[in-house]
Amino acid sequence: MAERDGGPLLYVDAPPAYFVSEPVYSREAADEEVQEAVDDEEESTSVYELPKRPEETTRLLTQLRFLSRPFQREVYRPIQFRLKDGSEIIGEIEQLDDGRLFIKEQIEDEQQRELDVDELEAIWWKGKPFPYGS
Repeated sequence: MAERDGGPLLYVDAPPAYFVSEPVYSREAADEEVQEAVDDEEESTSVYELPKRPEETTRLLTQLRFLSRPFQREVYRPIQFRLKDGSEIIGEIEQLDDGRLFIKEQIEDEQQRELDVDELEAIWWKGKPFPYGS
């Protein structure tokens, strides 16, 4: 065999690979683990379901997340928030947290108002409904 110029024939820039076989358990230890799993399943009898939001609320949350970004806060103002009770709030988004919306109203005293997203019916900007998918 011919020798090369002294360098390695193959160099791999990675740590060495170790192959480890799966551990072997005794039958008693495996039976105990299965029994513990069954006991744990029996203890938990309560079922917790996450609250499901209707499509309308999901759409409004998507719009609010978009409008609560710093650049969009400056560009899209003032925003009209139309509520399900028929009232209307004109202002800008201060903060959006876990389905709670904080709005700085556009009136003389600029008070901050807190709303639940479920109270909103629609978001309008410049006299038109704000588009979905933004």
